[in-house]
Amino acid sequence: MTALLALLLFAVPALACASLLPGLDPVGRLVVSTSAAIVIVAGTAQIMLMLGAWSPGAGLIAVLTLSAALATAGRARRHPHPPAPPPPRNEAEDNDEDAWLYQD
Repeated sequence: MTALLALLLFAVPALACASLLPGLDPVGRLVVSTSAAIVIVAGTAQIMLMLGAWSPGAGLIAVLTLSAALATAGRARRHPHPPAPPPPRNEAEDNDEDAWLYQD
């Protein structure tokens, strides 16, 4: 049971942070999201200890709530559809742009 909770406690924030990093390669995303998960869990525990509100259940709920907020932010960043393609270029305009090179 403890191993399952530890996996849940670290895997959920790591997956939530990975959704915020679409531009990184897979290894970079793994390293950054794992580091962020450790920071999230440790930071949540430290803040709860400083406030005198520490309990294992409340810590789990706080980490899961923060992870849900991060996952929602990652989902909101994604565009629902790809951007429209640029309009076709006119060859006559391209030739006019280069005309100044040949003028005296």
